[in-house]
Amino acid sequence: MSRGLIAKYLSAKQKRVLKSKFNEVRNKLVRTLFRYDAVKLKRRLTQIGITATDSLMVHANFGPDSGFRGTPLDLVNALVDLVGAKGNLLMVSLPFRGAAYDYLALGKRFNVKKTISMMGLVTEMFRRKEGTLRSLHPTHPVLAHGKNAEWLVADHECCLYPCGPGSPFEKFHRLKGKLLFFDVSFRSITFFHYVEDLLQERLPFPVYGDRLFSVPAVGVNGEDRVIRTYAFNNDVRRMAEKLEAEMERQGKIRDGSVGNSRFRLVTAEDVVACFTAMVETGNLPYAIVTGERNGEHQDDD
Repeated sequence: MSRGLIAKYLSAKQKRVLKSKFNEVRNKLVRTLFRYDAVKLKRRLTQIGITATDSLMVHANFGPDSGFRGTPLDLVNALVDLVGAKGNLLMVSLPFRGAAYDYLALGKRFNVKKTISMMGLVTEMFRRKEGTLRSLHPTHPVLAHGKNAEWLVADHECCLYPCGPGSPFEKFHRLKGKLLFFDVSFRSITFFHYVEDLLQERLPFPVYGDRLFSVPAVGVNGEDRVIRTYAFNNDVRRMAEKLEAEMERQGKIRDGSVGNSRFRLVTAEDVVACFTAMVETGNLPYAIVTGERNGEHQDDD
């Protein structure tokens, strides 16, 4: 008898019980067969090409079935141990889900020290970690820990374009950074916005909306600020999966795994080069969705 046919004869309560039992058994198997610790994680990340001097931007998800033996903070500490002394660890800490334009339209005050990250528990634990700095921008604040952290986050509040010139994303590119996708899809690549800003004159649509927002904010010393910024154009859908497929075709993605976790590693330079080539050949990683409100990509938390 098929699973679908069995489900047809079960009540909602019975389905919930079965699902709970299934998850319990699955998680127990993962803890038994796919368990790994911080030492093994760092060894595997080193094997796929991450070094202690790298500037590493991480998009990560922490799930109960990953096999990692520890807490989200333990995962953060492992990543800091890997690159946070001689290099730099970065994460993006968007304070919203959905579209930046819609969030800005709410007029919410952004507090660089208190506004939580909506990009998952790993980013929030990193935000709270002693020594982590956060850039002062209301839509795309970046967290940084490491030797260049102060420089990376400095003056983000002066950027009219959140991922453009002068932003931590541009500085990350200048440092020849690498991007790690840890148990999340490639769709979480916020660096996509930096590249589209870089190539905006070659794109057949505006990257940004027309409205310049003035956003109330609180700085690191508790001072009141007003930050001006544009939001990204919602009339296009950004297709990071198309960029990912092209990078795969060119052999520009390194894959790895440990326990029940999967990760992908790319360099910022390869992302820019591949994206640029796609635009030059008309193979745009976009779809036009005029007339429909479209959210930006987010980490799969």
